[in-house]
Amino acid sequence: METEDQYEGSCQGEEPEVKEDSSYVSSEYNSADEDSSLAEESKSAIEEDDKTEKEDVSVSVSVSVDDKKKPKSRIIFNITDSHYPVTKLVGKKVFGWKLSTNPADDWDVCWIDKTVPTETLAKMRPYQKINHFPGILSIARKNNLGKNLMKMKKSFPETYNFFPQTYLLPTDYQEFKNQFLKAKKPKTFIIKPEASSQGKGIFLTKTWEGISPKDRYVAQKYLKKPYLIDGLKFDLRLYVLLAGCDPLRIFLFQDGLGRFATEPYRAPTGDNMGDVCMHLTNYAINKENPNFVFNNSSAADDVGHKKSLKAVFKILEEAGHDTKALWEEIKKIIIKTFCSIQPILAHNYKSCHPNEPYNNMCFEILGYDIMLDSKMKPWLIEVNHLPSFTTDTPLDKTMKKNVIKDALQIMNITSQAKANFKEKKKLELQQNSKHFLGFGLRNRFFSEHSEC
Repeated sequence: METEDQYEGSCQGEEPEVKEDSSYVSSEYNSADEDSSLAEESKSAIEEDDKTEKEDVSVSVSVSVDDKKKPKSRIIFNITDSHYPVTKLVGKKVFGWKLSTNPADDWDVCWIDKTVPTETLAKMRPYQKINHFPGILSIARKNNLGKNLMKMKKSFPETYNFFPQTYLLPTDYQEFKNQFLKAKKPKTFIIKPEASSQGKGIFLTKTWEGISPKDRYVAQKYLKKPYLIDGLKFDLRLYVLLAGCDPLRIFLFQDGLGRFATEPYRAPTGDNMGDVCMHLTNYAINKENPNFVFNNSSAADDVGHKKSLKAVFKILEEAGHDTKALWEEIKKIIIKTFCSIQPILAHNYKSCHPNEPYNNMCFEILGYDIMLDSKMKPWLIEVNHLPSFTTDTPLDKTMKKNVIKDALQIMNITSQAKANFKEKKKLELQQNSKHFLGFGLRNRFFSEHSEC
């Protein structure tokens, strides 16, 4: 794959790097300060945009008709249903777009923090872009991901061997129960609600007892021997841009996050299975642990319980591991996962816009969670279609700002697309008017001729 900014994919282009302040902040760091500061920047950006718009109107009134210049068309960035300040900041400060909170505006790009139904895509105009694909829940919900990957594994068992053994409850309840009844050695499973996030409702078990046949869970065989750094379990959060579904256009961001547990790891036993800060790597859970160390500077991305992917890879390289080979394996996992649902995505997209030739009205940034076992094999844990863009540390702010900026740059959003569409519609209207006018004249001619 070729490189596009910090994403890897099939497109080429250049975009000036967004510079970040690399100075250190106070060691007594408040994790809420960074996000609230960004929120204030975002709010001021919107207010500044509104003020500029009003000034433009007042100036235009005082200028004579001869002196007026055609106003430069600005891209309208609809953020009505987006609550992350960093998204608004990228739109306004990095790209200079007009931020809109009016759903009725004729927007160019829309960013929302929820799933997109097919009805929304069907109502969109060809020049508009939105940051989700209808049908993406086919891999973004734990139960759907398990179902689609297991389906592929039945046909390609040696190819789809990158995710833990999975059972969908209650459908697979008896088969799940048999894993304990027929096992020679006790097995540990991690049980997850089928549609939860941030580690909510997750627990470990060595028995089927206590799990009702009516409960809706995803049960996965627990990776008992994860790769450890400083005695801690961790996972990798990778950011993947899906820029088209037919054909698939996939870009992998070249950095990411390493998220660490906050208690030294021990194999699960009856005594420690309830210790979520030992067995789970979710940031939302571990940041509440007094042991959690926050990152205080984007320049020091190897400090704390949340590190950059590059910092984690450096640690692995120093331990003698081949991170280039690991990166290639991760790429294959991402591609194979998308392949499992490509027909679903293409069907939803084409049913809404069957004649749309550019395959670019939807895009999506997904969070892929990868865990390494003791043999350095990468395992796909889950896929998130609403990865958090909270920026409560300097590392988060730098990382997520660039993830969003590069994704929007790749999508090549310009005001010319809207102008071309409107010009095309105008010409079609003129042609139709001429057709109906000519039809009327012909009818009149034949009517008068018949009277003669």
